[in-house]
Amino acid sequence: MNKVIRTFVFVSFVAFQSHALSLQTVFENQKKSTFPDTCEMQMRTTVTLPNMAPQVVNMTLLTAGESKSVTTIKSSVMQIKMVQNNGRMKMTDLKTGNVLPAQNMPAQNPAEVNKQMGSPEDYNSPVAEGSLWKILPKDSSKPTLYYSPKKKRVVKMSVEINGTNSVSEFEYCDNSCALPGTLKKATIKTNTLQGNESHVVVEVLNAKQRHVLPKKIFSVE
Repeated sequence: MNKVIRTFVFVSFVAFQSHALSLQTVFENQKKSTFPDTCEMQMRTTVTLPNMAPQVVNMTLLTAGESKSVTTIKSSVMQIKMVQNNGRMKMTDLKTGNVLPAQNMPAQNPAEVNKQMGSPEDYNSPVAEGSLWKILPKDSSKPTLYYSPKKKRVVKMSVEINGTNSVSEFEYCDNSCALPGTLKKATIKTNTLQGNESHVVVEVLNAKQRHVLPKKIFSVE
């Protein structure tokens, strides 16, 4: 009987190993969710802080590679336009037309979550957890990833920063979108040191690939 049990355990282990998920597969599939370098996007971000009414920020983003972008941000408290070109920035108040002081900074896109995940070398081998695969980082500064083999995407991510825990959940576009497989919605819940919870919801309302864009769009003069 013991021999039969040992054989069963061995066969089960081999079967599990044959279906084990590789980190390379995870990151190759996750790359498919990346937005094109040259892209036009419309986003809505809703921020809910403890004891405060939700704040909604609407943003349009036009990118031409990693170094050039035009971002328009509109909310109840501000309306600004930021043009970034190879590390230089021009910021304009859309209400007054005044050019605002701005520091040089890299272009940022809140819908580009893949950059937060690092690379396969940053993680240990995936471990099955329910219907998902849990992927622990080698360094605690990196997030823990939860990968769905059905959706072939990372659907959840958690990280602890300065004693606070932040959990992000991701939804992706289906084939009805202009860019199938890209991010549709990110919901970030963060526990504060005081025991409260803040919510940030980033929704990609529309995204499409662009090709040739006039250089004057990205002028910072």
